[in-house]
Amino acid sequence: NSLFAAIQDKFSELPGFLIDDLTRTLALVVMFTWFDLADSKAVIDRILEMGATSDKHEVLALQMMRSFVEEFNKELPPKYISKQRRVVVTFRDKQLKSIFEHALRAMRSAIGDGGDKRVMLSQALLVQRDCLGFDFIGLAPDEASDEAVAIQIPSTWKELIQVEGFLDPYFEGYAHCGAPLSSQFVEVLVLVASIRRSFYTEAVRISFVKRMSAGIAEILAGAVGLDDVENYHHMCRLLARFRCIHTLVEIEDSGVYRTLLVAAAGFTVAGLGLWEWSANSIAPLLTFWAKVAAAHDGRDSSNAAICGDVIAATLPRVVGDHLRAMVQATARVASGESLGDSPLENTDALLENMALAASIARASYEASGAAVLAMAREMAGEYQALLNGGQAGADAVAACEAQLAWPVYAVAQCIGARQPYKAQADDDAADAEMFAVALELDHVVRQRLQRGVGGGPSEALELAFLHLHHSFRAAYIGEQGYKATAVYARLAALVGLRDSGQVLALVLDKLLFNLRTWPPASPVVHRSLQLFHDLSVGYVSVRQVAKLDAVTALLAGHSAEGFRFLGAVDAYKPRALYYAGLARILFSAPDAAPPAFAAFMRPWARLVDELAAMPDAQLAADHVRPGLVRVLRDLRGFLSAVAAKSNYTLFFDWMCAAQRMRLVHRCVEMRADAAVQIAALKFMAEFVFNRTQRLNFDVASPNGILIFREASRAMCAYGGRVLDERGAVRDVYKERYKGVAVCFTILARLIAGKYVAIGVMPLYGDTALERAYRVAVELLKQFPVPDVIAYPKLGKATTALLEVLLAKPNIDLVPLDDAAYEHVMRVCVEAFDHAETAVSSSACGVIDGVLTAAIESEGSDIANLVRARSADITTYLLRAMLNIVLFEDRPNDWSFSRPLFCLILLDTQFALQYTSQIVQYQPAERREDLIKALKDLLSSTEFVLTTANRDRFTQALTQYRREVAAKNLILMVPTSQTLGAPVDILAYSIEDSGSATAQDEAEAAMVD
Repeated sequence: NSLFAAIQDKFSELPGFLIDDLTRTLALVVMFTWFDLADSKAVIDRILEMGATSDKHEVLALQMMRSFVEEFNKELPPKYISKQRRVVVTFRDKQLKSIFEHALRAMRSAIGDGGDKRVMLSQALLVQRDCLGFDFIGLAPDEASDEAVAIQIPSTWKELIQVEGFLDPYFEGYAHCGAPLSSQFVEVLVLVASIRRSFYTEAVRISFVKRMSAGIAEILAGAVGLDDVENYHHMCRLLARFRCIHTLVEIEDSGVYRTLLVAAAGFTVAGLGLWEWSANSIAPLLTFWAKVAAAHDGRDSSNAAICGDVIAATLPRVVGDHLRAMVQATARVASGESLGDSPLENTDALLENMALAASIARASYEASGAAVLAMAREMAGEYQALLNGGQAGADAVAACEAQLAWPVYAVAQCIGARQPYKAQADDDAADAEMFAVALELDHVVRQRLQRGVGGGPSEALELAFLHLHHSFRAAYIGEQGYKATAVYARLAALVGLRDSGQVLALVLDKLLFNLRTWPPASPVVHRSLQLFHDLSVGYVSVRQVAKLDAVTALLAGHSAEGFRFLGAVDAYKPRALYYAGLARILFSAPDAAPPAFAAFMRPWARLVDELAAMPDAQLAADHVRPGLVRVLRDLRGFLSAVAAKSNYTLFFDWMCAAQRMRLVHRCVEMRADAAVQIAALKFMAEFVFNRTQRLNFDVASPNGILIFREASRAMCAYGGRVLDERGAVRDVYKERYKGVAVCFTILARLIAGKYVAIGVMPLYGDTALERAYRVAVELLKQFPVPDVIAYPKLGKATTALLEVLLAKPNIDLVPLDDAAYEHVMRVCVEAFDHAETAVSSSACGVIDGVLTAAIESEGSDIANLVRARSADITTYLLRAMLNIVLFEDRPNDWSFSRPLFCLILLDTQFALQYTSQIVQYQPAERREDLIKALKDLLSSTEFVLTTANRDRFTQALTQYRREVAAKNLILMVPTSQTLGAPVDILAYSIEDSGSATAQDEAEAAMVD
């Protein structure tokens, strides 16, 4: 009340920004006290009443309403999102409509007036915009997301919107008010046009669509206010939104539809050339025509009566004009006439706009495809003439090739937009002609580069060629096998490509050329490797690729020095894509796998054997270490794509039978270079990973034991070095935690893989298991608990290891002492607040596994350890989990319910005491509902460790959540200074509530 009074009394003396800050503060106070203080809900009513006092108070009220709507619509951190949604839903249902209605009245009264009324009108429009843009369904969509999202406005708003002449004030205000007010009118119209179709009755919807279409057509035909960039942009958005939400079938038979299309056609043709003026307006314009094209089939004669002549004439022109506008914009940037960024730099927007243009072209492919083809041939001829002239400078060639990227992208998107169930032979022939022109252009560009004429290659054009090959493969070389289409017959006549195999050979030749010529960091290399990876993934395409001569040569010389990206040390992902693709191709023919594998591994065998023969001093030399990192990463990338057990066995024999694993261990022990150590450990982590059950050896095979020994040795070597070097380091993550996290991953994969009978290892004196477990526990105790959150990858690896390490089959083998047990439990509690939900779920699994083992194995070491620390650790865990379950809304309540059941079982008395103290700390009006909810939770089942009891407790916890949400119980966390007297929750009954209330009133009177 005091804050509201200060704003109301002093607003004329305060600057605008301070009023806004105070109002937003008031809005937050109201939000967080919505269900606690009766005065909070009344604040909004007081704001509405204040607006009737005077024009100045009306402006203030509108400004405050806008701030309230914005603050209530903001998304709070996940910790408070559940409580916020309950408040927001009530605000939406009971207050938002009143605010919107008040803003409507203010707008209608202010239209046409000058002076201060313009300020009032602007504020009224902003309030309407925020009300219509409110998050009605609780998804909090990003404003930059799908433009076609319909506004799910409540049906109770019909009395405000479904009225005669509702749209008239907006169009009149736009026509008579100058900028910036006019743009605000259109912005509100955009939101009004986005209201779901089902909101209107059929008769009202027809009237609404006709009035909206007529109003838009009038503005477009007269170019009213379109010289302002904001008006222009919002008008483009209005066209797109209106056509996306409303199919316009209601007016197709009327003259309004033709008027709208003719006006929109003229507006679009003029607007496509204004890219530099309003770059973000191109996509809405193309969206409008893409939606129109989707409902129009040029081959269907029935469409001719529905403005078919206008649509058929407009679609090819839109495609051609958009393409020419982009070429001209690129030319202006290259020549320096424009200071803006080139449209080629934003690849995502480029592909999105070209995809829309392609969908428009496909609706009238005979004319649109011919326009694209003609432009591609014309520009290719100009490029050829430039090269043949003999005076082609590097700048001129670069500018020309940048412009050529647009027709290549257009061809790629047109081919990629092919729909097999709609495609006809003529369309496939047109695709073949466009593809052939692009291939001839690519050939000319490559010849220029080989002659060394005109400077280096164009990155934009090469990316366009790669997108072309990707689109053609997706359209005509899919996983359905190669169907007979007209495209190959036409390609054979044009460029001699008779089938998909020859096209794949051409694509692969292009990829290898790019990998040999472009620098490692170039996007062209990454895109080429991604396309190579895609070719190796498909069941059909990988077998087609494996038959190519170029692939046979590549498998024989895969580590050729000609590939520049293989010389880089820091880039792992490109190497992984390359060697993973080669592995899939290599193993695509299972019968030929053993001899082909031996030949493929021969270059690596020579390199690894050569490195293994070096003494330690030479191996640690600066010029040798980069080679070590490269070969370890290459082997890891290759192994990541090995899925079959037989293929993995080939690699295992190659690595272990020839004692090549010794090189990995020497790299792990190389203390001078952390990069080499991490590369070796990550290779080991992939080596022990039972991906797709590839490590499920035969019962009589010793391979599982051998793998465990090798991994244990590497892990102990690195872990021992970390434990010995306890001094300060410059970068604790790179020099310690990163390697420790990989070690934890190795051990977790060894245990979770279940290909080693680790329980029998101690029986025959194998110390590999004991040493690995001991090192893991000691490493866990070394890093501070807060580092689990500070270093997310370390926290993820730690909880993943603990979940399998302390599970029921293994916990008796783990040397868990008192200090280690306390540290593990504190790490788990810290992990509850990890950014990833999976990590907090793993932490719950760790606690559940330990406590379950302690309860089930009475008298065991773990049971004695848990019982000995019951007074501090168990109560610490119980308090932390109750605080989360009772006060927070987590998406993984199931995970928290399992260990919480065990904790209550172990210390029921403390659970009852702590929950009763929580009750005593809550306001008196909430206690009865909270006691009932807690009583239902704690008495839902018998606390005896059975699966049925666990499930009943989990269900009861879910029911507790529902009751708390339904009754809007926002609980307050107690502190040690504010705990009241305990309440016996289980013995509480409704009849006791009267005496409890009387006691509370008596206590309050004594305080007064």
